[in-house]
Amino acid sequence: MLHYDTVIFDLDGTLLDTLEDLRDAVNYALAQKGFPTRTLDEIRRFVGNGSAKLIERSAPAGSSPEVLEELLNLYLPRYAEHKKDKTAPYPGIPDMLQALKAKGCKMAVVSNKFDLAVKGLVTDYFPGLMDTA
Repeated sequence: MLHYDTVIFDLDGTLLDTLEDLRDAVNYALAQKGFPTRTLDEIRRFVGNGSAKLIERSAPAGSSPEVLEELLNLYLPRYAEHKKDKTAPYPGIPDMLQALKAKGCKMAVVSNKFDLAVKGLVTDYFPGLMDTA
């Protein structure tokens, strides 16, 4: 049996279910520009490569770089303000992290989400458990 002393986690979709808050922030930005909004399933398919790519995938096809930038500038502060409205750890995650910490395991979060959100979510949902984010 292998023994590891360090574990690195992704955040969105691994430790935290953030999908509804991501969808709500994307849809806020889209609605501000008069664009159609996206379903939860669509957002699930669009995530995974950072905020700019999420906006690019969510925007209407053929959107100009200027429109994408406007959407991103609407999305980021909205998500920052509402990132904990519906977000929650997946079942069993806090207990697992506490058990790893109790065994002396070092833990970190690496994410392509913007740094302020990552650090805030880790501090709020997993206080004292992660060594770095």
